[in-house]
Amino acid sequence: MTTSGLSRRGFLAATGIAATAVAVPGLMGRSPLAFAADTQTDLSSLVDLRFGMFNHFNLGTFTDEEWAAGGQSPSRFAPPSVDCAQWAAAAAAAKMSYGVLTTKHHDGFSLWPTAFGTQNVAYSGYKQDVVRQYVDAFRARGLRVGLYYSIWDRTHTIEAYGGHVGDPNQSIEPRDMTVVLGQIRELLTNYGTIDLFVTDGYAWQMGQQQISYQEVRNLVKSLQPDCVMVDHGGLAQPWLGDAIYFEAPLGIRAPEGNTFAGMQGETISRGWFWHPHTATEAPRSRDAILADLGDLEPKYTSYLLNCPPNRDGRLDTNIVNRLAEVGAAWSPNTSRPPLPAQPLRVEWPVNAVAAYASSYNPGEFAYHAIDNRSDRDVETCWSTWGGARTLPQTITIDLGGVWSNVSTLEYLPKQWNRTNATDGDITAATIATSTDGVAFTTVATVNWAANPRLKLAEWTNRDVGFVRITVTAATGGYVNVNGVHVGGRSVRPQLVSRFPPANTVYRIQSRTSGKVLDVRDFGTANNTPVQQWPWLNHACQKWTFISTGDGYFKIRDQNSGKLLEVGGLSRVNGGTMNIWGDANVHQQHWAVTPVGGGYFTLTNRLSQRVLEVPGGSTADGTVLDQWDHNGAGHQHWQLIRS
Repeated sequence: MTTSGLSRRGFLAATGIAATAVAVPGLMGRSPLAFAADTQTDLSSLVDLRFGMFNHFNLGTFTDEEWAAGGQSPSRFAPPSVDCAQWAAAAAAAKMSYGVLTTKHHDGFSLWPTAFGTQNVAYSGYKQDVVRQYVDAFRARGLRVGLYYSIWDRTHTIEAYGGHVGDPNQSIEPRDMTVVLGQIRELLTNYGTIDLFVTDGYAWQMGQQQISYQEVRNLVKSLQPDCVMVDHGGLAQPWLGDAIYFEAPLGIRAPEGNTFAGMQGETISRGWFWHPHTATEAPRSRDAILADLGDLEPKYTSYLLNCPPNRDGRLDTNIVNRLAEVGAAWSPNTSRPPLPAQPLRVEWPVNAVAAYASSYNPGEFAYHAIDNRSDRDVETCWSTWGGARTLPQTITIDLGGVWSNVSTLEYLPKQWNRTNATDGDITAATIATSTDGVAFTTVATVNWAANPRLKLAEWTNRDVGFVRITVTAATGGYVNVNGVHVGGRSVRPQLVSRFPPANTVYRIQSRTSGKVLDVRDFGTANNTPVQQWPWLNHACQKWTFISTGDGYFKIRDQNSGKLLEVGGLSRVNGGTMNIWGDANVHQQHWAVTPVGGGYFTLTNRLSQRVLEVPGGSTADGTVLDQWDHNGAGHQHWQLIRS
C-alpha cells in the first residue's frame, strides 16, 4: 500500500505544444477526422433559401394541444390519409425553397416507425411513415428538406428538473442518450440528404451538458457533414448549432444589421399546431407575410412560416390560398450581397464535466458557465457581481479527460435581464490550458468588445484536459458568463486519457479533518449513510473509481459493492450521501477535478454540487453532504492508493 497523494500529472500525458495564441484564418489542416463541410458555404445556402414552410403536424394536431401530454395512446394519431404532396405544392406556389417537419414534438410521438418504444406511427391509427412521405413529396417539387426533432420528450421522460414544466423528481440518465442518439441516427440515415436539422426543448429545458452537446453534434456531423444545425434556444446569437433561430411569436426577431446566418419562425395561423379554429380564421395577411420577407432578406435570415396541416392530413383551403397570393406577389431579392464571413466556431465540442472559480456568489456558481441553459426564462450565469469580487477572477473548466486537437473556446456573455447596456462583459482575458489541472500554459490573450455578442479565442491544436480563463477586465468591474464551449474546429478531438486509472482502489481523505469516507457500521444495505471516520484500513473505507465512459466516475465501496450517491435525487445544498446498488444514474456519477496541492473536488453529475464535510466538522461519524463549490478545504479530497 502506498500513501502518496495523487495528481493527474503522474497519469496523464502532458503532450500539449506550448504556444502563443494567434487567430488562424481558414482551416488549420485536415485529417480523416476533419470536419468535411464548408460551413460558410452551407450557411450561405441556408440564407439563400429565403423562404420555407414549417409543418407542425403530430399528436397535438389530434388532441387540440400546443404541447401534447406525453404517454397518450398513439391510436389518437389517426388521419385518414396524409397528403404531403399538397403541402409541397402549396410551398412551391408560395415560392418557398424548403420545408421543415416536426418529426417528434415535446410529447414524444414520432412520425416515423422508430425502434424506440411504441409512441410512433407504427402503433397509431395511421400506420405509414410520414417522414418518408414528406421528404419524397418535397424533393419531388425541388424543395430542400429539414427535420425538426424535440430532444425534450415527455413519453421517454427525457426532461430535466428546472425547465418550464420539469418534474422535480426527473433527471436525465444514460439510457436517455441511447434514445436521443438512436432516433437521430434513424432520421439522418434512412431519409437521404437532410439539409437542416432543428432541435428543440434542449437549451431551455435541460441544457447541453445533461444531454451531451458533444455527442449530439458529433453524430449529426458524422452522418451528414453539410447538414446545418439549428436550435430553438431563445437566443439572438449562434450559440448552439450553426445558425440562429429567432422565434417571432416569443418576440425574438432578427435585429437590425444582423449578419449572422439565421432563420425566423412565424405562424400563419393562431398556434403552431392545427386547432378547430384554424380552418375558419383568416390566416396571417398577405401584406404581413410580404413585410416579414422584406424585413428579413437584408438581415440574412430565412423566413420559416408555419402552416399546420389539419386532421385530414391536408392544409386548409384558407392557408393554401394565402400562400398562392404571397407567391404571386413575392420574388427573392437577387441583389442582396452574399452572406458576410461567419464567425469561426467550435465545430467539434468537448463537453465539460465540472468547473470551479475564484468567485462563488450564491446562486451564480461556476457550473452555470457549462450547463448552457440559454433561454431567457432559465438563463444561468457564472457571475462575480456583488461583494468584494474585484478583478482578476478565474474560472477553470474540466473536460473530463485529456483530448487531442483542442483549439477553440467560445464565450457567450449574459443575454437576458441585462441591468446595463454592458453587463459584466469580458473585455480582456488570458486563456490557459493544462493536461493535469495543475500546470497551465497560456495559449491565448484576448481583447473583446463590450457587448453581448458571441466571442471566440483560438490557438494551435493541442492536448487539453482543462481550460482556465483569467479575466483581467470586464464592464462594471465584474464578470458574467452565460456559457462556454471548448473543442476543435478543424479536426475532431479524440480522447487521450482519463484520471483516475480504471479500477484503482483509493481511500478518500478530507483535507480539513484528515478523515476518510466510510460506510457507517460496515453497512451493505441501500441507503446506508456515508460518513467520515479515521483510517482503519477497512474495506468499507476503500473505494474503486470506475469510468462511465463520458468523463465521470462511479465510486464503489469495496465492502458492499455499492456506489456513493447523493440520496433522494437531491439537487440542493446539504443533500446527504449514502450507498446504493449500481443503477447507472447521474446521482451516482462524479467528476474528479484537481484543484492543486494533490487535492481534488468530487462534483456530482446530477446536482453539480461537490462532496464536502458539513461545516468543516472534524467529528467522527459526520455524514457527508454536497454543497456549491466555495473553495473551502472541507470540499477538497486527497486520493491515496490503498
